[in-house]
Amino acid sequence: METAPASLQFSGRCDEVIQLQERAGRQALTAEDRELLAKLYEESYADRRAGSEVMRLLTRPFSREPIPEYYRYSNLHVYSWFLGLHPTEPVAGAVLALEATLADLDEVERRAAPRLTPADHGEERLRRLDALRERVGELPVETAGRATAAKIIERARDDDLARWQARVLTRCSGFLASNDHHEHLFLRSVQACELAFHLIRHFAVRSRTAVARGDDQALALMAQLAVFVELPNHIFHLLRTLTPELFLAFRDATGEASAVQSLNYHLMELVMYGYDARKTEAYTRFDHLHELTVPPLRSVRPLREAVLKSGDPELSEALGGIERTLTTWRGRHYGFGRRYLPGAKGSGGTEGAGYLKRFVHKGNLVPEPITTAPGIDLLGFAFR
Repeated sequence: METAPASLQFSGRCDEVIQLQERAGRQALTAEDRELLAKLYEESYADRRAGSEVMRLLTRPFSREPIPEYYRYSNLHVYSWFLGLHPTEPVAGAVLALEATLADLDEVERRAAPRLTPADHGEERLRRLDALRERVGELPVETAGRATAAKIIERARDDDLARWQARVLTRCSGFLASNDHHEHLFLRSVQACELAFHLIRHFAVRSRTAVARGDDQALALMAQLAVFVELPNHIFHLLRTLTPELFLAFRDATGEASAVQSLNYHLMELVMYGYDARKTEAYTRFDHLHELTVPPLRSVRPLREAVLKSGDPELSEALGGIERTLTTWRGRHYGFGRRYLPGAKGSGGTEGAGYLKRFVHKGNLVPEPITTAPGIDLLGFAFR
């Protein structure tokens, strides 16, 4: 990577820590390396000065805390940090994080292009990546307004502080488990999907509240939601340039980092459909998912219930379109598992594609009894 301007360079030992993790992937780190990174995390955690913030972000995955493997791998704590910088503009923050993530992937792919072969599908990947970034730029960030994500992204490009924040985000979150170039696409797709799930939940919660109140903005919010639910499908279209052979070359290095552990995904489904008792067995395998199995989260009022109760045909039609899009996404996720891991166990201990198949359709879902669940923050980015 080219040397960054002085205003975008890190202080202290941060560059050393970055180089250590990038050298051959995190899987190649020795016990001594991991002990050093754990020690640096503890030191930076105790030192709350601003200069230690980047070091904390760089080394948290090596903390001795009981962090689920999925979160050690995906570095979602860095995304939580970034989104926390935009408390009054959560959609803008998530859009900027998404663009920064995809822009970094674009840079990595273009750098690697001269040494890739046709079997790597590099040219097609760049075409699909360009199309995805264009889609992100078209996202409606105003309810019933004309402002798009492109305006927010363009404004950030001319802001030194925004550029610095984006650099911290991408440099602290892009570490691979392996030394395989194609893992970049997988990791960035995981992170992009997490942002998409977060954004979908954001608009689903706001839509549900507006519908329940009979708010005039309910239909506009659901129209906005209908655009954002397309994001996971577009991300998967890009991910499909990763063939099964390319995926299996690094898959073992990711260990037990299964997306079944994703809080953002499960919370998104919770606010869309209500509690799905079919998932209880999977939830109980992971301590951090236990909160989903008990009230008040288990009893959260979903958007589907609010729309059906309203009896409004326009809202019902809008919900139908949203649910069809999400069904398509779940079908593609199942198809990914079937194609890439045929007959193999999932990394989270599930039966792999068979587990995903059970949840493609939600028509037979009977949610738990509903409460108002006051005081729950369902809008924040979720990670452990």
